[in-house]
Amino acid sequence: MNKLLTIILSGLLLLTHAYAAERADPLKAFLEELDTLESNFTQTLLDEDGSELEKTTGTLYLKQPGQFHWAYQTPYMQKIISDGEVLWIFDQDLEQITIRAMGDSLEKTPAAIILGDSKLEKHFVQVDLGKIEGFDWIELTPRDLEAQYESIRIGFNKNSLGMMIIADNLGQTTRIDFSDVSKNSKLDAELFTLSIPDDVDVIDERLNEVTAPLE
Repeated sequence: MNKLLTIILSGLLLLTHAYAAERADPLKAFLEELDTLESNFTQTLLDEDGSELEKTTGTLYLKQPGQFHWAYQTPYMQKIISDGEVLWIFDQDLEQITIRAMGDSLEKTPAAIILGDSKLEKHFVQVDLGKIEGFDWIELTPRDLEAQYESIRIGFNKNSLGMMIIADNLGQTTRIDFSDVSKNSKLDAELFTLSIPDDVDVIDERLNEVTAPLE
């Protein structure tokens, strides 16, 4: 997974477990009784001057515990899927699948936010930014000074996920606008696993080997 994708998925993974907090806040309210999440998204990458570098659209599915399906649909097709233990990255245009073990590598990333790492307070400092342009905002700053991002801002519309803004340490900003958000709808279990087609290259990083397509 490239750096941008790691940052985005990370940011979305830290949201699906409730965590201990002494006061009510937008993140805690959103997480209460959260089992599944389905949403369309528009993702925009901006350079340090605010100029648009790339815009992509797709659909996100999340399910407790630790399962997700992140599908880019335009301008390219790519799926990032996990059943909580295995991570599949399917670059459909390249006809290539990369397989990785989830492990604990996401623990210090924004991903722990949405997929429910209970160690949120250990790795992030949370600040309530209040209401800005109709959204209730929080900011999460990594405690690790060597993290690939400087901050994650999440905007909530009441108890619904509205927007995420991730600033990386290269001066670039990724903005994700969520739409048609559905909480706790029934999701097919097949969304969170990947059946590998015969005509793709498979890079299994758990085994450090590449499997060529079947003839």
